[in-house]
Amino acid sequence: MMQDPKGLPAPIGVVYSTTMARPDAALALAALYVSTTRHDARVDGICVSDAGLDTAIFCDIVGRFYLMQLRAPGSNSALPIGLPSATPLPPDPPFVGAVVKRTRADGQPQYARSIERITDTALPEALLRNAVTFSAEAVVILSAPATWLARSVALAGTVAQYKQRVKRVVIVEAGGAGRDPAALAALVRALPVPVVFCGREIGDALMLPLAAIETGFTWSPASPVADAWHAAGARDVAAHDLAALHYALQPDSGFFGLSGPGTLTAGADGAVAFKGDASGTVRRLTLNPATRAACVAALVALATSKPTPPQTGKTGG
Repeated sequence: MMQDPKGLPAPIGVVYSTTMARPDAALALAALYVSTTRHDARVDGICVSDAGLDTAIFCDIVGRFYLMQLRAPGSNSALPIGLPSATPLPPDPPFVGAVVKRTRADGQPQYARSIERITDTALPEALLRNAVTFSAEAVVILSAPATWLARSVALAGTVAQYKQRVKRVVIVEAGGAGRDPAALAALVRALPVPVVFCGREIGDALMLPLAAIETGFTWSPASPVADAWHAAGARDVAAHDLAALHYALQPDSGFFGLSGPGTLTAGADGAVAFKGDASGTVRRLTLNPATRAACVAALVALATSKPTPPQTGKTGG
């Protein structure tokens, strides 16, 4: 395994394609940045689709919020957010607006951001292609229509990069991957790496309790993720994206398993069906029932934890 300049094992890179349409996606984003501060992951790229500019700003805010807990952000503290350009842009999930528009007592924005206009974002297919080159090992989480990830994989040289660097691609059913059936089919055909399908039943079985989330963010007087969760109507949350992220980073945790091989088919309504097939290239994520309570506790702890300060006074091995 490669090492970073401090002598520590290099963290695995994460590429996250999301609509950010559900509050569990915001919790997954928080968990990703917490994992980054723990040196368990590296944010290689985030792309939002089927959403507007405020959603890209929200993702930028969350990244800068977590990095600012540890150090003053510089110009390279967060990568550009990928966002498809369209006129008009799709509507944003209502809860992100509460975060973007929140102000301090002096009238200034509560949270720092680097995105003000669409020109501050990145072209989605380019961002998604380039993101897999930033780490020696990476995982990709698709919780959005497959459109832009499929287009990125179709770009020259991308399949070779996936074969060299990407450990697995996790497709989240609740994210709407099947809303572009042709793109989903093309993506699965093209991917030269293991593909894992996270069906709706996984998140639905892992409901994050309201009380645990409510108390989890008390380490900060203001949190964009807590604000988003409250604006979405504070309640128990099905952990679709969070479960996918946890499996992508820690496939040997014991919480999850995999089915035999199969195929994915998306219908005209966007529903995705998994069918067992020995010649298929996709496996379905399964949940170990005996560890469900422990898994819920681990997901809540990861999503709501305070960022971990960098270690000092130690030398790398």
